[in-house]
Amino acid sequence: MKRRKLKDWVIPTLGIFVLVGALFCYQMISKIVSYSNPVTPSMVTDPILDNVVEVNNEITKTIIKPYKTDDIAISKTFYSKEDTEEQQQKSLIKYGNIYMPNTGILYNSDKEFEVVAVLDGKVKNVKQDELLGYIVEVEHENNIVTIYQSLKEVKVKQNDTIKQGDTIALSGSNKLEGEKENSLHFEVYKDGNLMNPEEFYTMQLD
Repeated sequence: MKRRKLKDWVIPTLGIFVLVGALFCYQMISKIVSYSNPVTPSMVTDPILDNVVEVNNEITKTIIKPYKTDDIAISKTFYSKEDTEEQQQKSLIKYGNIYMPNTGILYNSDKEFEVVAVLDGKVKNVKQDELLGYIVEVEHENNIVTIYQSLKEVKVKQNDTIKQGDTIALSGSNKLEGEKENSLHFEVYKDGNLMNPEEFYTMQLD
């Protein structure tokens, strides 16, 4: 009995059919997987955007000084027990025949200037003092209280919510000896304790 010999074109043709079938199956499987797990632009970008927002919320807000102009000078520095005797003498405020330790920073200028909020906060009190003129007290987060003294033309009232940089008042006068007309006496309390405003500006609010 003679064995039939396959023609030369049969094997290559079968190979082509097998290859085409494999490609067809691959495309069908890919479509099924793509349909069951669709990828949209929002699915890719949303987690990235969420992370950006989260990082921005963690940025620490800086503290600004209570004025915006450059021609402000310090007339009296903060009185500290850790300072030298010479530094302490320069930090004494004279009223009549009385010398008092300076509990804040006394700023002066040759020109009238705007007094601004150093941080967001709420106005706790507005009053007038015989010695220091108008006084505005502001409460902030992190148990911080700032007090602005020697003011005039106060722009805020008690219980007002203010933003950092908002104008509180204009520089005014006080009855302290040797002080100029355009003054600001600024005090800072942290956890109920006085602190040097010049150190307060460098704090990190975390």
